[in-house]
Amino acid sequence: MDYEYAKEKDIKELYDLQLRAFESEAEMINSRNVPALMESYEENRADFINWTVLIKRDDSGKIIGAVRCRENGDHIEIGRVMVAQEHRNRGIATDLMTAVEEMTQAKAFELYTCTKSYININLYEKLGYKIYKVEQGPSDLSFAYMRKTLD
Repeated sequence: MDYEYAKEKDIKELYDLQLRAFESEAEMINSRNVPALMESYEENRADFINWTVLIKRDDSGKIIGAVRCRENGDHIEIGRVMVAQEHRNRGIATDLMTAVEEMTQAKAFELYTCTKSYININLYEKLGYKIYKVEQGPSDLSFAYMRKTLD
């Protein structure tokens, strides 16, 4: 899969994708308290420098998928795995997650998702992630923390 590293000029388009992608999550779990939807554009823009963001574009150059990652102690933290709804079920999220693993020498990767996000949990389990803890969030949601360790 062809991907590229997001640049500052991509922040607005990434934020718009984030709102669209996580809207379907909010519908699936029946809650608007999804962290990605609660984040303002200003917060998103300020946080951009703290992450490496991989993006996938369609043939017209529009961003249709993204994942962000960063080193966090002994592992790589993965966040905001998102694919435009009209491009889902084509392997884009899997390809982006694989690209994160291949771009680093890390042996462990962690992420979290809502415990009600069965589609996400299923995808991550297929990729080798296992739930290692569940925590209640500050709102009506609980989160499954998942980890994958490479041999």
